Amino acid sequence: MERVFTELHDAYENSASGQKSCMVCLASIKNARRIIDSELSLRQILECAEVPLSYSNCMSIGLNLSKYVDVKESNAEFR
Repeated sequence: MERVFTELHDAYENSASGQKSCMVCLASIKNARRIIDSELSLRQILECAEVPLSYSNCMSIGLNLSKYVDVKESNAEFR
């Protein structure tokens, strides 16, 4: 889960203010299986990732969308 926390934190911290919610949503899509399997609440995950709790809706949207998205793995990091 440390990787998930780091990716969520980086998605939030390294994004322009207008892109933060989108990037948190994308990080949630990418890590949906790990997030769901962890059985941690969204609140716990956001707290561990040091992302404001107001982004729980973005995470929820990402988890719901993950059922319809195939993640293409690449070496690119979130920017």
